[in-house]
Amino acid sequence: METFWLFIICSLLFAINFFITKKFGLKNVEYEIYFEESKKTEGDEIHIIERIYNGKLMPLPWVKSEFEVSASFFMENAKNYVVGDKLRYISIFFLLPYQQIIRRHRFVATKRGFYKLDKIYLVTGDLFGLSTDDRCYYVNSNITIYPAFLDLKKHLLPRSSLSGEVVVKRHYYEDIFYFAGIREYQSYDSFNRINWNATAKYNTLMVNKYEYTSSGDALILLNVQSSEYERKEVFNKNAIEFGIKIAASLAKECLDSHVPVGFVCNGVDEETLQPLEILLPSQDSNQLLKILETLAHIKIQVNEYFEALLFEVLRNYSFRELFVITSFINKEMEDSILLYSSLGVKFTIILLEYDEKHLNLESENIRIFLAKQQLLESTKVS
Repeated sequence: METFWLFIICSLLFAINFFITKKFGLKNVEYEIYFEESKKTEGDEIHIIERIYNGKLMPLPWVKSEFEVSASFFMENAKNYVVGDKLRYISIFFLLPYQQIIRRHRFVATKRGFYKLDKIYLVTGDLFGLSTDDRCYYVNSNITIYPAFLDLKKHLLPRSSLSGEVVVKRHYYEDIFYFAGIREYQSYDSFNRINWNATAKYNTLMVNKYEYTSSGDALILLNVQSSEYERKEVFNKNAIEFGIKIAASLAKECLDSHVPVGFVCNGVDEETLQPLEILLPSQDSNQLLKILETLAHIKIQVNEYFEALLFEVLRNYSFRELFVITSFINKEMEDSILLYSSLGVKFTIILLEYDEKHLNLESENIRIFLAKQQLLESTKVS
């Protein structure tokens, strides 16, 4: 008989416990989560803040929050696991009556991009694990991670020489009023620059060399296609990520040199999934931030073929200098570059992947730089 009544009492207690947990488990529990910062740079430490408050007399023996962030966020010794391209993070709380707990989780952003927190799961239960109460929270918190800057002298190799010439120097135009010496004649030099006295002295063709002066606006064009056969999906995204870093570093060097610069690419905005609009050249104090914001928002997905974008820019705008960052040059791109370079437009082409057949494009108005890492890999293979 005593065993029977003990069973009845235990069953009743478990039933009451089940009912209370289900009805009041997450009642009057406040919860919020958000990124502490809104803008950071690749490689920086970022923080996610969790705040939970138990606004009732009943204590909560355990509350589990579970949220997902990008797998590009790194956290040492974390109780989390990777699912696809997401990092699932779990946090456990013990809450006394009317207690508030605030936690600051530290991550390292290892990749540029636009990241969101949107859906959070909160679960609580009794000590025996017999009853649980859960809730799904929808939040709207995001962070923009800017791409890291590169040392362009180390990562870009001029096609025409091994002297480590600065890529931004192509934004400057030779001024005939600032004589800077003489040099040997190159195939793309015009004959009116030949210094006949120096030619007779050194017994080889020599031309006058002039200082460079800033003139005209510049535009950086980034091709998110890693090959001309890609229609929407991009296969070699690592090469494009390298190109994004080059674009950021190039924009910074241009603005540091007081050269108005803009940006455009054939990708998609990660936040809106709409085509990225052209950012016209400017020397405003916030121009670099605008370019970095655009670069951070790039979703590596082809919106339009790069040859169409290039021709549209050349036809509708009058830029004096174009920086073209691309993995390839097809026939249509080559035709546009040759046509407009003959009209005085200066091109600086940065090849993300080594392709010897494009190197013969170099001329007075066309300069080619090779992505150094890709070049070294190609050399090792050959």
